[in-house]
Amino acid sequence: MHVGLGLSFQSFEDELSDAQVWANAVRSSELAIELGFDGVWATEHHFTSYDITPDPLQFLTYIAALDPNIQVGTMASILTWHDPVRVAEQISVLDVLSGGRLILGIGRGLGKTEFEGLRIPMDESRERFIETTELVLDALETGVLKYDGKHFKQPERLLKPAPTGTFRNRTYAAAMSPDSFELMAELGVGLLLIAFKSWDETAKDLVRYREAFAKFNNGAEAPGPLVSVLVTCDDDSERAEKTAKKYMGNYYRSVIDHYGLNKPQNFSNVKGYEHYDATSKELGDEGDEGVDSAVTEFLETHVWGTPEDCRKKIEAIREKTGCGRLLVTFASGGVPMEEVERSMRLFASEVMPGLKTLDTSAVSVG
Repeated sequence: MHVGLGLSFQSFEDELSDAQVWANAVRSSELAIELGFDGVWATEHHFTSYDITPDPLQFLTYIAALDPNIQVGTMASILTWHDPVRVAEQISVLDVLSGGRLILGIGRGLGKTEFEGLRIPMDESRERFIETTELVLDALETGVLKYDGKHFKQPERLLKPAPTGTFRNRTYAAAMSPDSFELMAELGVGLLLIAFKSWDETAKDLVRYREAFAKFNNGAEAPGPLVSVLVTCDDDSERAEKTAKKYMGNYYRSVIDHYGLNKPQNFSNVKGYEHYDATSKELGDEGDEGVDSAVTEFLETHVWGTPEDCRKKIEAIREKTGCGRLLVTFASGGVPMEEVERSMRLFASEVMPGLKTLDTSAVSVG
C-alpha cells in the first residue's frame, strides 16, 4: 500500500503567518522523506487561511526536487478553476521534471468564495469540470490539445513537453456527493475519498461507482480508491483521544464554516450542488447542536489512538473501501508542529511498515 503524507496549509484562526504555514509544510515534507513515506500530497485552495495552497503543482515541483524517489500528488487540483491548456502544460512539466512521479488528483470545487474570487460561475462548475477534465486527460494521453465544447473550444496544438507516460492509472477525482461517483466513473478515473461521512455509507457509494465504471468502460474493473484521513498517533490512548477531539474537531468546524455547510443560501438553487443544498438546510435547521453532532460523526471516520488503534482503524477502512493508496494528514485544526512531528514519527515506526506490506489487490469489497 502506498502511504503518502497529506499536507494541511491551514492557519487555524490565523494563528500562524502565511510564511510559517508554508515553512511547516516544507518541514513536514522533509520529515516524510526522512521517515520513508511514499509520497507528499497537496491541496488547492484560494484566498483564505482555511488552506493556503493556490498552486499545488508549483509547490510539488519543489518537493519532487528534494528527493529522487518521493512521489508527489495533488489532492486535488480543481480543474474547474483553470484554463485547461495551461493546467495541462503545468501537469506535464511537473511530470517530466519528476520523471513520472506525479499522481494526479482532480476535483470540481465547492467553496463559494473561491468561485466568486476566481470569477467562475458556480452553477457552471459541473459542465466546466467535465469539459476541462476531458480536454486535459485526453491531452495527457495523446499529446494533443483539442476540444470543441460549450465552454472551451481549443484549436489543435501539441502538448509540450509531452508527459512521461499514461495517466490512466494515476488519476483520481475527489467525490463526495452521490452524483459525483457516477460522473467520475463515466470519466474513467479513480476515486479520491476524503473522509466526511461514515465508511458504511461510502461503501454503498462505491458499489454504485464500480457498477457505473464497468458500464462506461467496457466492463473494466474500477481501480481501488485513494483514501485521505486525518491521523493522531500517540502511545497514550487518552491523550490521543483528547488531541483528536480538539484539533480534528477544530478542523471540521472550519470546514463547515469555509464551505458554509450550515448556510442553505450558499447552495440554494445552485445547479450541480443539490446534495449540499439538502445537507446545509439540515445543519442550518439544527443549529449548534447539529454542528456538534456532525463533528462527533466526523471524528469517527478518522484515525486516532495508539499505534495498534490506528492500525486497526486503517485496516477497517481498507476492508470497506478496497483502497490501494492511503493519505494521512497529521496537521489540522491548529495542531502544534512539535505534536505533528511526534505523531508522524510514531506512525512511521509503528504503523506504516505493516501497511506497506498489505496486498491491496487481495481486497474484495462491494
